[in-house]
Amino acid sequence: MIQRKTQQISYWRDEYTVSEEDHEYLYETLADADEPQSLETLVLGIIRRRCQLEESRIRSEIERGKVYDPKQKYEVGDDIVFPAFDFRLGKVLAVRPGDNPEHGEFDVITVRFENSERERHFAANLQTPHRLNHNGDISLFTSENTLAPEDILAEVGDVLSAKVEEHLKQNPDFFVSAGPWWLTADQMVPVNIGHLNIAEAAIEMKGEPVPTPELLAMVELDESVPESVRIFSLETALQQDERFRQVGTLEQPAWFLTRLMPEAALRIPDPLVYEPVEYDRSLLDVELLQTEWELNDEHTDGGLAEEAPPLVSSVFVYLTYPHFISGTLPLPPSAAGLFPKGSGFSTAVTLIDGRWGHRFTAWVVREGRYIAGLGEWFKSHKLPIGARITLERTQAPNEIVVDFKPQRTKREWIRAAYVDEGRLVFQMQRKQLSCDYDDHLALIVPDPDAVAELSAALRAQGVDVLGLVKQIMPELVKLSPQGTAHVRALYSAVNVVRRLPPGPIFAALASIPEATDTGSGFWSL
Repeated sequence: MIQRKTQQISYWRDEYTVSEEDHEYLYETLADADEPQSLETLVLGIIRRRCQLEESRIRSEIERGKVYDPKQKYEVGDDIVFPAFDFRLGKVLAVRPGDNPEHGEFDVITVRFENSERERHFAANLQTPHRLNHNGDISLFTSENTLAPEDILAEVGDVLSAKVEEHLKQNPDFFVSAGPWWLTADQMVPVNIGHLNIAEAAIEMKGEPVPTPELLAMVELDESVPESVRIFSLETALQQDERFRQVGTLEQPAWFLTRLMPEAALRIPDPLVYEPVEYDRSLLDVELLQTEWELNDEHTDGGLAEEAPPLVSSVFVYLTYPHFISGTLPLPPSAAGLFPKGSGFSTAVTLIDGRWGHRFTAWVVREGRYIAGLGEWFKSHKLPIGARITLERTQAPNEIVVDFKPQRTKREWIRAAYVDEGRLVFQMQRKQLSCDYDDHLALIVPDPDAVAELSAALRAQGVDVLGLVKQIMPELVKLSPQGTAHVRALYSAVNVVRRLPPGPIFAALASIPEATDTGSGFWSL
């Protein structure tokens, strides 16, 4: 069997580009569709069309002459189709005896390809085996061992989708998108500023994200056009207006007003920005690895690479300083599976206060691996840095219970972080606490602005993780009569000035020659 170009994965991966014919196909396909089409559908259509065109062309070429086989005998004037040269047609101009003892007697035919002046030579009447021998079998289109368009899409769909999507985006006069869906510009229903003003007022009155169909009923677009096209047109207009943000799920887009969203739902706050660092994980012993796992940091080894199974009903997270100051909760792999996935930067979810039962909107930001919109909740319950917070699944896919374990209010000694002469220093202070918390992670930061300035200065100076640990560990050790500090406390303290997961912090500590593991997570210098 002779393999076609479109049957080669390498062709699609390395050679394929969107041609003018593909452009016309995409436009005609969308123009003929009654509803928006997904990128995957368009890519699959291109693959299927290219395969069919190649098959049709090859059938036509084969009918024009004999398919070249080195074993066959040819005469002057014969027309031959050469599969190895993309099925080009050639005419035999001359035949002479071959001269190669290894192959015995054979012919050499002189061939000139169609639309070419160049002459080429090929073996014929060859009695020894050759890889181009097909022994009369010129089957090209049998289904056996043939890749279906769906098979090609499964192999290189990501590469092809990127190429096609780039072409669509580079031609905005022809193609328009709303999320993952596409239509032609000519199919769009006009959406004017009046329609958008009505949508803005409707969202503001409701005070929560509004699904597109609900907005469509309010703005009243041309009802002679199919609803799917009207929805698409409205979503496109909303998407292009900075007043609106798409905060719904993949299955149900919904819109909210940018000015009503917390800053952390629009961009990653500076205290939460994590710049990955390389470190030697072999320095982490079993106890350090166990502590790392217990801390459940969202940036530990791959972040969202492994999400919680659907059967997991609840997880807990710790409120560290970067999240406390940003009004956010961490979204580690164990918690990510509790929340629906959206197509925008942030996805709106409903959190249910486990203490008081009231509902409020929060925002899942998967790119930053956090949940925004909890600042007021922290304040209302007077939650400290180090609080242990539970996230629990409900029957509704976008409603999650957020809770903590209360305890009798009492005054506790807590580490307080201050900035003194360009360094982070600590002292013990009394603070009233009324919830379950980790006493090693617990902190007080009286002057967040000073801490922010120090963080920027340390970043500008290029102080690395080891330098931070060498500055902060002695400050923590001096607070203990035993001259030790827990690695959890070090993790919490370092995160006051730089967002880091436990791994690189622990590795830096373990690399300091004078640092000594005294057991149970405590270290001395």
